[in-house]
Amino acid sequence: MEARYTSFSFCQLDESDLKISVDQIMLRVAGICGCALPNTEFFARFIAEEIATFILDFGYEELTLEEILLAFRLNAMGGYRYANGESADQIVFFGNCVNVDYIAKVLSNYMSFRKILDRKIQNKLDGYEL
Repeated sequence: MEARYTSFSFCQLDESDLKISVDQIMLRVAGICGCALPNTEFFARFIAEEIATFILDFGYEELTLEEILLAFRLNAMGGYRYANGESADQIVFFGNCVNVDYIAKVLSNYMSFRKILDRKIQNKLDGYEL
């Protein structure tokens, strides 16, 4: 919950803050999973643009930078389980450098947990859980 409310969601960021946040994602994901960074500024710019587009246009625009980083930290930790006891898949890095496909798979797992948490909170608010 803390990661969710400590900063603005991606859809609330202006262009400058969006660029800074995407750069943070690229650098920190590389640090967390051990992948390489793009080897040229030219290539890095394209990857950054694709990450921003993916987050904003494919259902992740409500996430904050801290939530995205939390998703990668949880993935690195591995061994976490859904409420039903089923293990969540740990996504092992693949590719040559940080890439949208890897980010997409990690965020997809995280969104499953986030939706479960949302339902639990809504059930409490609606009086269904004590």
